Amino acid sequence: MVLFSKKIKFNALFFGEKRIICKKRSTYLTLNYCFMKKFLLCFSLLMICIVGINAQVVTIEKMPESVDEFVAMRDKIADTPEGGATMFIIALKLYNDVPEIGEQCLVIVADRSRLVQGTTYKGFSLTKTDMNSINRQLGQYPYVVNSYFKGVSPENGYTHRFPTQIDFSSNAYSGSKEEGNFKVFVKCYGADNSRPIRTIRNDKGIWKASEWSSIIMGIRPPVKKIDDDL
Repeated sequence: MVLFSKKIKFNALFFGEKRIICKKRSTYLTLNYCFMKKFLLCFSLLMICIVGINAQVVTIEKMPESVDEFVAMRDKIADTPEGGATMFIIALKLYNDVPEIGEQCLVIVADRSRLVQGTTYKGFSLTKTDMNSINRQLGQYPYVVNSYFKGVSPENGYTHRFPTQIDFSSNAYSGSKEEGNFKVFVKCYGADNSRPIRTIRNDKGIWKASEWSSIIMGIRPPVKKIDDDL
């Protein structure tokens, strides 16, 4: 009985000590996790300060209703990379809504490196590869274009009204405006991150889209509201 009692005391002491160790280890892990969160936050803020983030907003009063209106709008706002990217998004929306006008507008806003001889606009067309890609993505995600307009969301079906705005950002790695090659990031309200689009300035000082694959990628689908009157 004495041996049994000693064994109980020993086990209680051992397991109690083990619980203390586990508790200390848990506290250590918690403190370590908090430290890592603070470290990553400080590191992110430091990187933002080093790299730099520049924000720009472009306002769209209304959609152009013809190719001539589109060109006039382009000449007015595409004197910056953000303006050139805006015109590309508008061209995509026009292509979604009025394909015969939108296809011409896509040629107008695309850099010459993305064009081939054709019959779409002034003897040029987008490459077959680019058109196939746009058709495939917009066919699958017709709401993607509206996701770049401020204030939309999956919950409201990406609906918007004009006038509206598009938010842009850039950083130290975006390129050089002076050299005429600059990447901007477009705020997307259907995805977690902004999306890049590269623009190139032509000999007339107009910025045109040269790489836009991320702009037509899929996003979160609109939320379907069920009208249940049962």
